[in-house]
Amino acid sequence: MNDNANSSSVLAKDDYYGATAVDLKGTNLADKAKAVVNQRALFPRRGTAVLYSDRLVLTGWDGGDVTLHPSEIASITNEFTELYGRFLGGGVKKMGAPVILQRTSGEEVYLLLNHRWFSERTDNVRWFKLLRDWLTAAANARGRN
Repeated sequence: MNDNANSSSVLAKDDYYGATAVDLKGTNLADKAKAVVNQRALFPRRGTAVLYSDRLVLTGWDGGDVTLHPSEIASITNEFTELYGRFLGGGVKKMGAPVILQRTSGEEVYLLLNHRWFSERTDNVRWFKLLRDWLTAAANARGRN
């Protein structure tokens, strides 16, 4: 099997809204009030998230594309935090909780994937499982090498 062909296979692709923990810490009450109507008020970055077997690409991040490899991600969670709570996420237990990528650099990236503003639903539960499996597969592959 050709590794280049395998690494270019798209495992998942969806639109995203993105923010860092620093972005969310810098929000004020007016931003949070706007976010009750539309999450874009808290998530200044948006584009397309594309998951490949060897990388996650976030298009449109600060005007360009950001490529994250499994080795750059320390952990992934799908939960509400002090920075982005259940009230802002639509009040639904898991459906509105962000996917949070804890990077090895210390930066935290919050993502809402395939966010539907009217219902405040996302595909974050599905993406969390995909990303968790992706990290596990990468760790297993490193262990074999």
